[in-house]
Amino acid sequence: MKILVIATGGTIGSDFDGSSIDVIRGGGCPVAERYAAEYPDVKFDTINPLNILSERLSADDLTILAEVLLTTDYSRFDGVIITAGSDNLAYLSAFIGLLCADIGVPVCIVATNMILTDPRSNGEANFSCAVELIRQGIAGVYVPYRNSDGVMYIHEATDIRQADMSDDFYGFHGAYAVYDGSFRTVRKSITQRLPAVFDRERLPLIRDNVLLIHPYPLQDYSRFSIDGVKAVLHTLYHSATLDSLAAERFIDSLGETPLFLASLRSNRKIYATTAEALAMGAIPLYDIAPECAYMKLLLACAQEKMPIREFMEAKR
Repeated sequence: MKILVIATGGTIGSDFDGSSIDVIRGGGCPVAERYAAEYPDVKFDTINPLNILSERLSADDLTILAEVLLTTDYSRFDGVIITAGSDNLAYLSAFIGLLCADIGVPVCIVATNMILTDPRSNGEANFSCAVELIRQGIAGVYVPYRNSDGVMYIHEATDIRQADMSDDFYGFHGAYAVYDGSFRTVRKSITQRLPAVFDRERLPLIRDNVLLIHPYPLQDYSRFSIDGVKAVLHTLYHSATLDSLAAERFIDSLGETPLFLASLRSNRKIYATTAEALAMGAIPLYDIAPECAYMKLLLACAQEKMPIREFMEAKR
């Protein structure tokens, strides 16, 4: 079995030098090297398009990664493992999931809660699970991740939510599957897909032109600048709400710049505040994780073939 490993850095590609944790200079993929030493039947081809701590991810980094994902010949491999940092795992996984949904081989994004030399690390377990999913030929783009409850959850890459103070990760619609020696699905697939505007000849050029707003009490929208902004994504409180009175003047000032609302679910009634924002011209995005909505919006702003709203609302 032959697996392409795309290593990007992160904690899984880092070590402790006595004072701080940082990526291993020169790159490589230690977790793949450890696995190959124990299971020589699996061959890894490793590339390092990025070697950064995930919190330093830039628009240029995403552009580089997109080119790799869209121009690689996957026919030579049984599957792909992409190692990544956990700090922005939900965002990067969504980006990868959107671009790799239809490449024809299983893709797994693997991160770790702690450096591999820490006995509490789940990195090797997550990597081993990724290899097993590829062995079974399970098509799709997934994030295998063992939470602190000891369960190995399989998340769809476009559905995973960002972790906060916890080391655990969850899905916007719940875990897609669990792995306990066999792959057991928990719910039907809801993978998000892009309109067919990108390929090896039409690559996205990612720019910092999306304003992301999270709600908080006493929010003052006059503090937000829209200079150079092509679109705005406004996430919502857990009840899919925002302070529409505070947002009214801001929404009106946007003119032709679209403002999208994420965290809405199609099977739930909306509150009056949300209805008011929609009446003001905010555009609802239903049943998509906010992190995925943000990455999809960056990609929408990185192409000229479709209007941004049409791109975001396209179904296929």
